[in-house]
Amino acid sequence: QYDEASWTLLEKLMKLEPVAGKSLWTQLAGTARASTGLVADRDLGSRRDAVLGGGLAPLSYREPLQIVRGEGPWLFDAQGRRYLDGYNNVPVLGHAHPTVNQAIGRQLALLNVNSRYLHSNVVELAERLVSTMPPELDTCVFVNSGTEAVDLAWRMATLFTANTGAGILDWSYHGISAAVSDFSSNEWASGMQSPAHVGTFAAPSSQSTYEDGVSRASSVAKELSERGHRLALTMVDPMFTSAGIIDAPAHFMDGLIAGTHAAGGLFLADEVQSGFGRSGEQLWRFRLHGVVPDFVTLGKPMGNGFPIGAVITRREIADRFHQRQEFFSTFAASPVAGAATLAVLDVLQAEQLPAQATRVGEYLRSLVRGLDLGLVRDVRGTGLIAGIEVGLTRPETAAVVERFKQQGVLIGVTGKQGNVLKIRPPLVWTEEHVDLFMAAVTKVLG
Repeated sequence: QYDEASWTLLEKLMKLEPVAGKSLWTQLAGTARASTGLVADRDLGSRRDAVLGGGLAPLSYREPLQIVRGEGPWLFDAQGRRYLDGYNNVPVLGHAHPTVNQAIGRQLALLNVNSRYLHSNVVELAERLVSTMPPELDTCVFVNSGTEAVDLAWRMATLFTANTGAGILDWSYHGISAAVSDFSSNEWASGMQSPAHVGTFAAPSSQSTYEDGVSRASSVAKELSERGHRLALTMVDPMFTSAGIIDAPAHFMDGLIAGTHAAGGLFLADEVQSGFGRSGEQLWRFRLHGVVPDFVTLGKPMGNGFPIGAVITRREIADRFHQRQEFFSTFAASPVAGAATLAVLDVLQAEQLPAQATRVGEYLRSLVRGLDLGLVRDVRGTGLIAGIEVGLTRPETAAVVERFKQQGVLIGVTGKQGNVLKIRPPLVWTEEHVDLFMAAVTKVLG
């Protein structure tokens, strides 16, 4: 019977015209759109502009890259050229990591359903995340992205404090929702004043003190009060990535939290860019400061590309929210999202990537500092992130990034003046990849 059915199928397929047969076969196999072939489409950019809003969704680089494949620290374009990825932190384990791919595929083939059912993946993931936090942070709520995490933390904070004001860095990024875009000051339109319920404070320096932290929080609270808002939440990325990657002293952060609490607000450490081992074995940048926030928000690298985020907070805050509102998201905390992030945590531990990030990041920064380059003003960072401040204008710095691309290395730009080169690669970078990066540094900045 098996052979008879196979011959019947083959006879039907043989009657199809070859191109049509191939198309049907790949569709049925689910591989029709998983092409890894090096096929450049010269019209792809214009097609994209026609349906994706053109400048509404801008691309990187003057001549955009058509990326068709990723592997570890590498990206490959449609012409077959290989680029060293020094920019993307979403694939924290590197592109197309087989362990994560296998975990997602196996779970997806078995079950994927919303979080209103018990599933061990979700519970185990929450337990593992909470175990990496200070004991006060004992409650985990899953969402789909970093934006959603900050949005939910904001809702919790306003309800818990009965206040309506937010304190943010004057050059920060926290997400894209209607509420959270108000907290992303580096995305505000030119000349835009801060919303009435948002107060801003200046970024710290490596010499900032405890008193500086208290003063910034107090000033924001006073500014908000004058506009009719009391402080509900102060939020920072503990690596100050958007502000130029700043190594803030622990006592500054301690003072910022103390000043926030004195004003009646809560404090959020946004670990979307800095978490999951980028800053070292403690996994989270705020832990190096020795502080205890009221919220920690997670996103981007959490699923190595699979969309998942989380808010971790105190149970009393979650309970107060629950007394007034229920939170449910159809796709958050699905079994597949749980499988993806559990695989990420497994690989981080098994391959000791957080420790490697510390070693490789320091190697990178020490080599840049050792170069005799007049353009380089400062080199900053903790773990596998580096901010190289250069004595150039914003357009000139953007041109430098283009030249790195020509050398086969992808990096970014950050900082209020747009003159800090941002190197934030997958954590699988080794000293060998740093050496390749440094060869490009010498050619571009030299």
